[in-house]
Amino acid sequence: MSTEVLLATAAAVVSLYAALFHAWIFALHRQAHDHAWAALTGAGACCVSFGTALLFASDPAAMLRAQQIQGAGAALVTLGAVGFSATRLGQPVPQLRRAAAIVCGAALAFVAFAPELTFALDRPPRTTLAGGVAYLQYELSSFGALTLGGILAFFFAPLVLCLHGVRARRPGARSLLACIALWTCAGLLDTATGLGLLDLPFLMPTGGYMALAVAFSAMLVRDLVLARDASEQLGARLEGEVRARSDALRAIDLRLARGEQLAAIGTLAAGVAHEINNPLAYVSANLNQLRALWEDASESEAADDEVKEILGECREGIGRVGTIVSDLLRMARQGESESESCDLGEVARAVLPLIVREAGGSIEIVTEIESPLPVRGNARLLRQAALNLALNALHAVPDAPRRAPRVVLSARAAHGYAELCVRDNGPGIPPEVLGQIFEPSFTTKSEGSGTGLGLALTRLVVTRHRGAIDVQSDSDGTAVTLRIPLASAGSAAQRVPLPA
Repeated sequence: MSTEVLLATAAAVVSLYAALFHAWIFALHRQAHDHAWAALTGAGACCVSFGTALLFASDPAAMLRAQQIQGAGAALVTLGAVGFSATRLGQPVPQLRRAAAIVCGAALAFVAFAPELTFALDRPPRTTLAGGVAYLQYELSSFGALTLGGILAFFFAPLVLCLHGVRARRPGARSLLACIALWTCAGLLDTATGLGLLDLPFLMPTGGYMALAVAFSAMLVRDLVLARDASEQLGARLEGEVRARSDALRAIDLRLARGEQLAAIGTLAAGVAHEINNPLAYVSANLNQLRALWEDASESEAADDEVKEILGECREGIGRVGTIVSDLLRMARQGESESESCDLGEVARAVLPLIVREAGGSIEIVTEIESPLPVRGNARLLRQAALNLALNALHAVPDAPRRAPRVVLSARAAHGYAELCVRDNGPGIPPEVLGQIFEPSFTTKSEGSGTGLGLALTRLVVTRHRGAIDVQSDSDGTAVTLRIPLASAGSAAQRVPLPA
């Protein structure tokens, strides 16, 4: 196999690869018309190089087929070069592309399907020397020469488009002009060699067309690389902007949360002032009365019993103030506690002895506790919240009419959350006050028996643990459920949004 055949075959393979690559890109993105024209150029270059490799066959029919393939490839390359140059430079020349398509398409049809019109088959093939290599080819007929002239008329169109693009300072016009200029020069040298004016190797069939297809590919691949780099830079910039916006939104959320906290503190302070003023008022009044009795103690022996009664009331009032202050301290400190891994099931079990002791055997205590229920939070605060709910239930069931008092403490996992539920069979919460039970200082208990801070503290604890609290109540009893996000792997994917 001669060197020319090897070069032509290698050029055909490379051109075919370029054509398939750009056809694949165009199939993925139908708006990438420059890839379509590059694929057409690669296909034409493959045809020309493959036809050149067949020229060295001794069979006249094979030589004719080789020239047909070469002519068809030349038409495809010319059309592809015109379309690629116009698309690449952004020049709207639909008339030029339409005319090139008509002429090159007609030439392709005549060469491929009417060789008797294109080639002088009545004359024997002639030998053309190019660089010391003899090429045996059929001469063109008059109609074939006219067809070749039509193709050559558009052979220079890409060069004109590139010169116009350079003058208009189009991006990439200079590099495209260099490629088209080399391709045009190689075509002119091959034409001079074919006419016997020069004795040079044929440049176009053995690599010139392939070089044009590869040059188009290099430009488009460079565009893809630059586009990828630009997209990465844009992604990094957008990521930075998103991070900055997220930080700003987080700061706004913190300020809003702080504002809500201050508003809650204001509401709480008003309620606490009222709650503390009541016991302090009667402590102050009793102390004034005690002073008067002390001054008259020498006149009345009965004053001793009254003094003891007054001191007992003072002790009760001071104890109530102490309870309110303790609840307030727990509410203040809950925002400063550290988060750790704990088991909500163990939290429920930890408060069970306190509940049983408080029930005193007169209330049935039922437990339905699953374990483990891993959550992130503060076990002490969660125990306090569970105890608050249980004590409320214990205080409610003695008022249940005509049924044995009963409290159910349960803990389970559901939908990515750990749920702790306290259910009683008391008389239920009246609908008109159900929406107020979490307000600080609100209580349905008798005067002096409750501070109204227990459920407010419980809701703050649950909110801090990114959970929710739900209350269902009717005449058959009340069920209060705490939901805390599970910390186990895979629970986040199962988690459903909590109701607002």
